Formats: sequence, structure tokens, C-alpha cells
Amino acid sequence: MGLASGAQRNRTGGRTIALLGLLVLLAISIAPVHAQADIVAEHTYTYSQTATFTLTFPAAAAPAAATLYLKVGTFTQPYATPVVNNVARQERNLSEAPFPPFTLISYWWEYQDAQRQTHTTKKQQFLYEDNRFAWETQRDDNITLHWVAGDKVLMSNALDIAQTAIVDIQKTLDAPVIDSATLYIYPSLPDLQSALLLTGYEWAGGKAYPEIGVVLLAISPSSEAILKMKRDIPHELTHKVLYDLTGAQGYAAQPTWFVEGLASTFERSPDPAYALALQRAVQDSKLIPMATLCNPFPAEADRALLAYAQSQSFVRYLQQTYGWSKVRQLIDAYTDGLECSTGVKQTLGADLTALERDWRVWMEQEKQDNAVSATWTYVATIVRDLAPWLILIGLLCVPACILWVGTRFGR
Repeated sequence: MGLASGAQRNRTGGRTIALLGLLVLLAISIAPVHAQADIVAEHTYTYSQTATFTLTFPAAAAPAAATLYLKVGTFTQPYATPVVNNVARQERNLSEAPFPPFTLISYWWEYQDAQRQTHTTKKQQFLYEDNRFAWETQRDDNITLHWVAGDKVLMSNALDIAQTAIVDIQKTLDAPVIDSATLYIYPSLPDLQSALLLTGYEWAGGKAYPEIGVVLLAISPSSEAILKMKRDIPHELTHKVLYDLTGAQGYAAQPTWFVEGLASTFERSPDPAYALALQRAVQDSKLIPMATLCNPFPAEADRALLAYAQSQSFVRYLQQTYGWSKVRQLIDAYTDGLECSTGVKQTLGADLTALERDWRVWMEQEKQDNAVSATWTYVATIVRDLAPWLILIGLLCVPACILWVGTRFGR
């Protein structure tokens, strides 16, 4: 009886010790989980001003430092950050180092605990949206529209214009169907320009980010809103279709005059400013050489407007002269990496300078009524191009003529 009771006590004691050991192991394994749960990663930002990233630790578990990993696009940058009062805080000045507008930003933290074990927080993402405005949203298939001012009927028209434009552009360029596009319509041009200020395009009335499928527009809810939508929405969506057709590298290889000329050609509401700028430049002999517009466009607003006007007219000339099939081949030529003038030479059989001269003749021919006038226009264009050389030859011949006259009449 006594022996049995002792054995039973031993078995009971063994089970108790085993249970206590299991509880200790469980506590050890759970402790880091609780510690991780108490660590909070947060972010805040004010568009185009400041972005702040913080990692807050429990007082007893705060390390001396942590590292923020910030991924913008495909580039990841580490930021070593001291922990002060249990918080690692990293601030980014968005006026000096801006994020690409309306793109996804990813970030996570890494730190070592007291046992020198490395921990990585869960990756977080946020859309870097212009949070100065309260955006409303409307969707139609693969098009998402955000706006600030205007009613839903007007925005439904905008979606219809976008859908029609995409079908037209894709059919004309024999391009694949885009996966999605997001349009942000600002209530005024100053509002959009303030958003574009850091991109170097503060004069622009619209901007496309085709790599992320985002289009920014300035369209006030006025009586002219529909006309502006028919002009600006197809223009910017052309960039998205062309980007998807050629890929990032191929899109970057397209000359600026070609890309913007194509986009302007698909506009369904003519911009009178283009025609006026082009007319004045022709009259004043101040057209910008097309070779200069291969890349990039001028930064000044008035010359940028002329660059757009010339590009639209030049691409329209190419399309009417050679057809859309040749324009499509030209896209492929530039996608393959051919240089600006080499691309047109290989595809159209003429270099850029010759095409530019023919385009200028074509512009003036549109104002003429018969072939005789067109011939004189061609001759006048050539004479105008050769004028500096003719003047130089004349100046060189003057001394010889004077000498000849003096010799002949001095006898």
C-alpha cells in the first residue's frame, strides 16, 4: 500500500513537471508573438509636401534603431532610422523627393530584438493619391473615373467618351485591349497645375502616366466641358494604348513629336490654339525643326504649344500621305530602337528633313486651289530654304563682280 502510493505520487509529480515545462515552452514561444503584435507600423502624408513613416515599439522592447525599406516603382531604398522614445520615425520631403503621382507605394521595417534576432514587419501599401480633394468615383468596365466637381450625368458622358476613344485608338493602331485606365478630373487648371508642378509640366492641361494607367485632366463643369473631354480624354488615353502596345522600352524609344502627334490626331474636338500657333509660326518663319522635337519638347508654354501643333499637323500629313498602315509600321520601327530620322527613312523612304519640307509644302497646298499654285508653292519653299546660302553666294560674288566691272570699264 505504501509502495503503491509512492509510485502514484511519483507519476503525479512527473506529470506536473512535464506540464510546467510545456507551459514554460509555450510562454516562450508566444512571447515574441505578443511583442510583434504590440509593434505598430503607420504612415501619413500630405500630397506634394511630406510623408511620414513610423514604427512604434513597447517600452520594454524598443531597439536602438530600425531600417525602413521604401519601394517606389521597382526601386527599393533602405533608410536607417534611430528609435527615439520607442518610435522610429522617417520623414520624406515630397517637394524635394516627390513620389510619382497616383502610384502604389510599398514599405516595411526591419529591426533586431535584444537577442539580436532580426524581425521584418508585414509589407504595407498605399496609393499616393492627391488627398487635398475629396474624390467621387464612377466605373464602367475597365475605366475608373474620379472627379471633384460636376454631376454624375456629365461624368457618365466622360466615361462614354473614354470607352469610344479606346476602341477607336485600338482599332486604328491594331493594338491590344488595355487592362484598365483610371482618370482623375480636376475642377480647374490651377488645381491640376499645382499637382503637376513638381513634374516639370506645370503648363500642361493634362498628363498621362501610362505605366500605371493613370490620366490627370483639368475639366471644369461648364458648358464647354464636353468639347474639352472630347479633346483631352482621347489624347491622354492614346499614351496608354501606345504604351501597352510597345512596352516600356519601346514607348520610351518613340520620338516625342510622333507620340504627341498621334495623341493629338485622335482628339475629337479641334483645339483652335493649335491652328493659330501654327499659322503664326509659318507667317513669321518660326517653325521649330522637327528634328529638334524628337526629344524632348520645349519647356516654355508658347513653344510647347507650337510643338504640339506642329506634331499634330506633321503626323496628320504622314497619315494622309502614307496611310495608317505605314504609321503603324513606324511605331514598330521606333520600338525596335531605330533613331528618329532613321525610322522614317527606313519606313517611308525619306529622311526627316525631306519629309519636313514636303509637309510644309502640303500645309500651304491646303490653301491652294490648283496644281499650278502648288508647283509655285513647292518652288517658293525650296527658295526659302536655300535663301541663306543664296545670300552667302551673292556676298562672295560681289567683290568679283566689282573687280570685273572695274577691269572692263577701266580700259
